[in-house]
Amino acid sequence: MKILVVTSSLYPEIGGPYNVITSTVRELLEKNIKIKILPFFDGKKKPTRSIYNIIKKHDIIHFYGGWDFNHIKVFLISFFLKKKFIISPMGIFEDWSLQQKKIKKKLALIFYQKKILDKSDIIHATSSLEKENIKKLTNNKNIIVIPHGINKLEEKFVKNKFFVNDKKRALFFSRIHKKKGLEELLMGWKKAGMLNWELNIYGPDFNRFLDQIDPSLKNIENVFFKGAIFDTEIKNKIFKESDLMILPSKSENFGYVVLESLRAGLPVLTTIKTPWKDIQETNSGWVINDNITDIEKTLREINLINENQFLIKSKNSKKLSEKYLWENILEKYISLYNHNF
Repeated sequence: MKILVVTSSLYPEIGGPYNVITSTVRELLEKNIKIKILPFFDGKKKPTRSIYNIIKKHDIIHFYGGWDFNHIKVFLISFFLKKKFIISPMGIFEDWSLQQKKIKKKLALIFYQKKILDKSDIIHATSSLEKENIKKLTNNKNIIVIPHGINKLEEKFVKNKFFVNDKKRALFFSRIHKKKGLEELLMGWKKAGMLNWELNIYGPDFNRFLDQIDPSLKNIENVFFKGAIFDTEIKNKIFKESDLMILPSKSENFGYVVLESLRAGLPVLTTIKTPWKDIQETNSGWVINDNITDIEKTLREINLINENQFLIKSKNSKKLSEKYLWENILEKYISLYNHNF
């Protein structure tokens, strides 16, 4: 059994999808699964080999993403060659995402995207939330939920003390993009008057999003834009030096950075638009509506919480992350590829 993982773009700047796809393939390779990655664009160049000939040599084609011409081409070649076809939409069918370029996506659904979903052998969703949104678009009943996995963190990078700096540190670590709710976070932060805190923002600025927001939001005294970080060790060090992770997304099919934060023992503030209701249920952080009012209100509450309460949430965060360790997830991916199609 030879598996080909295909995606349109794969390079560190795209954030979560890069970490997810590369780590999944790496873990499967270590289990002697014959699997390789083919990105149409790796951030530098496009492949020069024949896509048809590459697909021909594999038994299962697993495409991450959708919408674009690459997706159509890979599906049609796979269908013609009678290859088993799996699609991982990676959040492209979430309600918020479908509202962006709405007319164009409605036409795409009518002319090809729904047909690809209907004809796929398996649709891989990463959460129950994503599965429910996919079910609205297809008659295909073969939707399998498997969350993303993660490796255990070295102890030196795990949070064990809070508020050891001059100021408490909140962290936003994601793509700087409209979907991630950064503008609402900045407004809520400004209104909440987080004088004992600082907010450090890490991530690549997609499509110059920062140029589109109110200039006053980029000059808040205790907010710092730190740019993008791709080095894993530096990233883990940043998590440990922070006291709170904030991801106020308008849409997430999974939210890999949330899992990374929990693994490091960071309490997380996120929204009901992510599939992380477990955070609220396990007292690992806060899950709120994705609006300025709720962000401001919750930040004011957080400002009053002491270190001991943060330590309790930290312990719960680490425990919650354990169910996503590769040792508990990997067999589900192996079963996916051994599925009786």
